[in-house]
Amino acid sequence: MITDDELKQVMPNCPATKRTDYLPFIQQAMQEFEIANYLRETAFLAQLAHESAELRYMEEIASGAAYEGRRDLGNTQPGDGKRYKGRGPIQLTGRANYQKFGGLLGLDLINNPEIAATKEVGFRIAGLFWKSHGLNEFADQQQFETITRRINGGLNGQADRVMYYERAKRVLSKDDSADAGSATSSAAAGAATAAQPALDTQAPPYPGHPLRQGSVGDDVRAMQQRLSDLGNTLSVDGNFGPGTKAAVVSFQGSKGLSADGVVGPATWAALWA
Repeated sequence: MITDDELKQVMPNCPATKRTDYLPFIQQAMQEFEIANYLRETAFLAQLAHESAELRYMEEIASGAAYEGRRDLGNTQPGDGKRYKGRGPIQLTGRANYQKFGGLLGLDLINNPEIAATKEVGFRIAGLFWKSHGLNEFADQQQFETITRRINGGLNGQADRVMYYERAKRVLSKDDSADAGSATSSAAAGAATAAQPALDTQAPPYPGHPLRQGSVGDDVRAMQQRLSDLGNTLSVDGNFGPGTKAAVVSFQGSKGLSADGVVGPATWAALWA
């Protein structure tokens, strides 16, 4: 499993605070989508480094207006260009892609497009894109140019991508895949043990009104703490911001609930079920 030191060497211009913040989600996405051997890891990190400028950008700098009316991207409604601009470390762009990947992940990206730029969701989208486009297999065959074409549609920035690829191959250990398997098993066992007391926690009374982005107070803090107990990484500060919304949407999707990011009676009950 990739370490902070390895990530620093592959992406030396990535701020330390972002590495610390993003690394658990990168590791999780790589494990979830089977990017778990030396060849897959090196190719994935190289492409991520180029696409996100070493994790410095999780959202396209441009407004997205250039995509307005792009039917090839599914942008058929007024405002779709800006609404579905590029987000995430491998930039998800266009209504059709937000619809597709949101559906596959059980997330409502159509009504909540901004969560594609969060660490909780963005790296999962990148991992899903990678796996669903057959890039694990191309990485195994060291067909790096083909990977670039699948991501970019051409070979834009290929020299930069290859530079990161060669660097990653020097930095990462060829034993990482074995380490990842054992580390994941240990982590899963530890998480199960740690999570067990939380599962026995009695649900506090429902606040009497839905909690949504912008809500504040003790009820929000209790909900955030419960999400944290269940393995989500977010600030327990009583302020329902974008990070909390992303965690709620992810939880709702995992439970088959409407993934709208709003904590109503059903979501509240499911949190303590």
